[in-house]
Amino acid sequence: MAAPLVEIEDLSFRYRQATEPAIRHLSLSIEPGEVLLVAGPSGCGKSTLIRSINGLIPHAYPGELTGTVRVAGIPTSEQRLRDLSKTIGTVLQDPAKQIVGASVEAELAFGPENFGIERSEIRSRIGQVADRAGIRQLLGRETFALSGGERQLLAVAGILMLQPRLYVVDEPLANLDPATASRLIAILRALADEGHAVVIVEHRVEEALDLRPDRVLYLEDGESRYLGGIDGFLAVADPDAVKLPFDAVLARYRAAPDLAEAAAAAGTAGRMTGPTDAGEGPDGAAATPPRLAYHGVRAGYGDREILHGIDARLGPKEVVAVLGPNGSGKTTLFRTAMGLMPVTAGSIEVDGRPARDRTVAQLAGTFGYVFQSPSQMLFARTVREELQFGPRNLGRDLGRLDKIVATALERTSLDQLEGILDRPPLTLSFGQQKRLALAIALALEPATLLLDEPSAGQDHRTARRFMREVLAIPGLESIYLVTHDVDLALTHADRILLFRDGQVVADGPPASVVEDEDRWIECNLRPTSLMRANARWRRNDSGFLDAETLAARIALDAGRGAGPGEGGRSVGAG
Repeated sequence: MAAPLVEIEDLSFRYRQATEPAIRHLSLSIEPGEVLLVAGPSGCGKSTLIRSINGLIPHAYPGELTGTVRVAGIPTSEQRLRDLSKTIGTVLQDPAKQIVGASVEAELAFGPENFGIERSEIRSRIGQVADRAGIRQLLGRETFALSGGERQLLAVAGILMLQPRLYVVDEPLANLDPATASRLIAILRALADEGHAVVIVEHRVEEALDLRPDRVLYLEDGESRYLGGIDGFLAVADPDAVKLPFDAVLARYRAAPDLAEAAAAAGTAGRMTGPTDAGEGPDGAAATPPRLAYHGVRAGYGDREILHGIDARLGPKEVVAVLGPNGSGKTTLFRTAMGLMPVTAGSIEVDGRPARDRTVAQLAGTFGYVFQSPSQMLFARTVREELQFGPRNLGRDLGRLDKIVATALERTSLDQLEGILDRPPLTLSFGQQKRLALAIALALEPATLLLDEPSAGQDHRTARRFMREVLAIPGLESIYLVTHDVDLALTHADRILLFRDGQVVADGPPASVVEDEDRWIECNLRPTSLMRANARWRRNDSGFLDAETLAARIALDAGRGAGPGEGGRSVGAG
């Protein structure tokens, strides 16, 4: 039997400025050809474990370390990072922090060039990797013009170029549409079948289970709560903290009526209140203009057009989710609205007035925009300075600054982090940086939030709590979000804009948009277990329910001897 590729013995680590260890007394081994899924709520120690495996701890992150991590039989403390990188390839949560090349080819060549690999071999690998990662269509492109999902695939391809023995991937699905995520899962599975080891940290557990992991490590509060097969993991994982397949949630609630009662008492997913239509009122009278209107908008990078004549009206009091494949123009839609990208044809209006007549700073008074990559928004020395910057520049009452900051931290759960106001933003984890970016937008007290992948890097509990919090904010009128989290969109949005190839191919209430399953799949989406459960069990007069609410209703109805909601729809019920 082959020796373990990684051996971890009684590992504990406390970061220099922390009072408590991030991981405690962790022991496990990873064999060649094994797939290990690491799951758990935000802050449970998943990223710290990855840094311990790839050698960033102790070489780049100072702190108190006890225990031992061996890679290929040698303690990581006795190996240089350069040497470890020949054995371990790491894909970071935020691809913007990983990509250094100006072009796709330069990025793919960067790692092998630093290892002194011959140019002919590098050229050969580029072709092979481009095919394997499904990015051949990206060759010749500049990396700054790639979408977030395209950057994620490029980051994975960059590691494939190095041909390591162990692939460590930290939330690789966060920026990917479901179909592309499935292709990446297939790539990782094939690598394991070829004898490579794979460690994957992922909040999108339902999709990660398609990888058929050999074992699941479930962490809570820095400690191992479970290490074993999938069935055991589904039985012990907290369904409030970890997004589990619907059948697993339902089984837990049927077995534990107290959990079902608590979930039912929490109620359904919140929605914005007030009118959602923007157009004509009764008898043709003019109503409130749309908050954001696109009229034949075209935009792109250089000679490559991304938006092909977009016509859309987003109301002043509604939640609109934009779904579609990676690279289809979803992020570009928001960037043009904020004046961060010029339109080449057509026009954009904000509250009935041309957007081009306003500066970016003026638009920030209406829109709180959260970038897909949070590091692109962070520049101040401390979290306090980040949160105060926007309100100061918009002329907010300085006497309210402390209250504005405190409220923004509370609504994003950052108030629970010790000493958060004095922390340098770039020392936070990716998930924490994402929440800080959300807090920065909330501190502007905008009428509308523009959110690009708001749930990326967030555990199930944090994402749900954030949506509940923002939907209840006084003065916040609308939310427009780009997301690959289909269930989040269906349970919170009033409308779905479905994108494909730079065009809107569907626009309507969630229930109507998902009825065309062929179109849904053509847009690189897939029916989720929650979609199918809602199609089977939800009542005709209700919107989409989140997994916890729907499972609780079913379990409690069965306990009372009553049938679950009748009249399920045919949505995604194939």
